Amino acid sequence: MLTLDQLIAEATALADSDKAILIDKIMASMSGHIDRDVLSEGVQKAQKRIAEVDSGEVQTIPGDIALAQIRQLLKK
Repeated sequence: MLTLDQLIAEATALADSDKAILIDKIMASMSGHIDRDVLSEGVQKAQKRIAEVDSGEVQTIPGDIALAQIRQLLKK
């Protein structure tokens, strides 16, 4: 059995689309009141967005630039 650190290393090395599936499976295994339809819709949206980025249809904004933009908006 993998240690938690090994499992995290393995999971973070997955393709983003596989990470979305893993998240869905983990959430399904947790107890609590999770709206499966909302979660499923979120996973589908994430997979669509990942496909758009992977295909080059859209480009991501680097994290430092995005944070700078958010900070500017918060100052207003």
